[in-house]
Amino acid sequence: MHGKVRNRLDTTQNQQTNRTTMDVKFFIGQVAKMTGSSVPTVRYYDEIGLLSPAEITSGGHRMYTAEEIWRLKLILTLRYLNFGIDEIKRMLAGDVPVDMAIEWQIEALDIQMRTLASMKSILEQTKQSKGGSDSLSYMHELIESISTDALEREKFILEKMVSSVFPEQFPVEWREIFLLGVNVSSLLEGKLSASQTAALDELEEMFNDPEIVQEMKHDVMSLLEIVHLPKISVEMWSARMLKNLKQLLKAAEQHATPDSPVVQANVQEYVLLFADVDELPVSQSFFRRFAEKMLSSQSENLERFRRICSILYPSLQSYMKTNELFYQALQWKLQQMDKE
Repeated sequence: MHGKVRNRLDTTQNQQTNRTTMDVKFFIGQVAKMTGSSVPTVRYYDEIGLLSPAEITSGGHRMYTAEEIWRLKLILTLRYLNFGIDEIKRMLAGDVPVDMAIEWQIEALDIQMRTLASMKSILEQTKQSKGGSDSLSYMHELIESISTDALEREKFILEKMVSSVFPEQFPVEWREIFLLGVNVSSLLEGKLSASQTAALDELEEMFNDPEIVQEMKHDVMSLLEIVHLPKISVEMWSARMLKNLKQLLKAAEQHATPDSPVVQANVQEYVLLFADVDELPVSQSFFRRFAEKMLSSQSENLERFRRICSILYPSLQSYMKTNELFYQALQWKLQQMDKE
C-alpha cells in the first residue's frame, strides 16, 4: 500500500519536474550557445517562420523553452545533412513524410557525388597533361568539350525518354509538353554545369531501367485514355499552360490555400487545357476522371524524374514547387464533389 502511494508520489513529482523543465525559458544567446549555433541563425529561423520563440518579452527579447530548443537541434541536424529550408518546413509541418524526404536527399547527394567525381576527373586530367602554364587553357578546352558532348547527349536522352513512354501514333510535337507541361527542348542552351551533367547521368540511368520505363509508360497511356489532344497549336497551348503555372506560383507565394477561390479557379483552367471543350465549365464527370488519374499516378519514379528535370532545367524549379498545392486543390475539389 505504502509502496503504491510512494510510486504515485514519485510519478507526480517527475511530471512536475518535467513541466518545470519545459517551462524554463532561455535567452536567444543561451540557446545559440547550447546548440552550437549563432544568434543571427536562430533569429533568421524566427524571421522565416521556421522556429518561433515561446515568448517575446516587453523588451523585445526572444525566449525559448526546451521544446523550441529540441526543434532547433532537429533543424540544425537537417541543415547539416544539406536539407533545404523549404524541405525542412514541409517535413516539420508533416506535409512530406520523413522517409520520402530522406530518399530525396539521398538522390540529391548521389548527384552531388557524381558532380564532385566529374570535377575531380577534370582536375586529374589537367594535372596529367603537364601543360605547365598552359594548364588553365587545357582545363578550359576540356570543360568545353565535356559540356558540348553532354548537351548533345541530353538531346539524345530527351528524345529517347519521350519516345519510350508515348505511343507511336501520338504526335511528336505534343510529347514533351504533355509530360512536363513545357517544351523542354527550348530550354537546352549553353553549357551544362557539373551538377546538370550528373543529373543527366541519373536521367539516363532511369530510362535504361525497363521497369521504370514501363511504369511511366503505363501512367502516360492511362492518362491519354482520358484527355483530349488540344485543337489549338502547340505554341498557343504552351502559352496558356505557362500563364496557368505563373498564376498558381503567384497564389502559392501569397500562401493561398487549396480551397481558396483563386487556386480552385486555376485548377479549373488547368483541367480545361486537357478537356474536349473550349471554355469553362468542364463537365464534372471529366473533372473527376482527370483528377483521380492525376492523383493516382504520383509515383516515386515520377517525383524523381521531376526532381532531375528541375536540376537540368533550372527555370522549371519555381513552377515545380506548385505541384503540392495543385494536387491538394484537386483532392479538395473531389472531396467537395463527393459531398454534393
